[in-house]
Amino acid sequence: MTTEAVAPKGRSSRSRTVAFGLLVLGALAVVAGAAVPWYSADGLVNFSGTDITGGVAQALGVAVLAGVLLMLTLRSTGRRIVAVLVAVIALIGLLTMPLQQPDSAEVFTELRKHTLTDSYQLQLVGGNIVYAAGCLLVLAGSMIVLLRAQRWPQRASRFERNAAGKGALLPADPEAEIDTNAVWKSIDAGEDPTVPADDPAGRDAEPPDAPADGAEPDGRQQDSQSQDPNPADGSRRN
Repeated sequence: MTTEAVAPKGRSSRSRTVAFGLLVLGALAVVAGAAVPWYSADGLVNFSGTDITGGVAQALGVAVLAGVLLMLTLRSTGRRIVAVLVAVIALIGLLTMPLQQPDSAEVFTELRKHTLTDSYQLQLVGGNIVYAAGCLLVLAGSMIVLLRAQRWPQRASRFERNAAGKGALLPADPEAEIDTNAVWKSIDAGEDPTVPADDPAGRDAEPPDAPADGAEPDGRQQDSQSQDPNPADGSRRN
């Protein structure tokens, strides 16, 4: 294999690793960011993204994580379609969720459990920043999938390449290891397991016709005719 052929394969492998790495890390950051505190009221009460958004931020994070896991099982076209959906969800989460703040009535309700103050001050804790960063990672990973997924090797093509280059399923060496499962599959498919997979002529060749019952091969018939004397000629000589 030449260096020119190895380089594109290596770049495709790296881009796939980077894409799914960004997607997984981003999805986990979105789910975790929705669960940790976003704001604190006077340092007494914390409000997470799930509390502030009524669970919407958490639901978006779960949807992103499910889409990323689904992309791991799909081929090029399916991955690109799911990547678009995941990118839309991440964009919605990025533009709408981190900017939300807890409702004042809810804040006073929680503060009444600790103090009788009539005012409060919200402090940014940082969970919404983690949430926004996770959405950005998901968007970046989705863009790589959209741009590079068609260049990644598919599972089926890798199988076909391995199958095209293999030799006979029943090698001539009696001590060689035999894949019995592959041999039976080859026999069920009507193929000759003793012929290499890259020799279509050998697999398509038909065996020679067998001689009819009671008949002998032509060579033996000719030998018998040349060796046996003619009974008629012998009787005339006598």
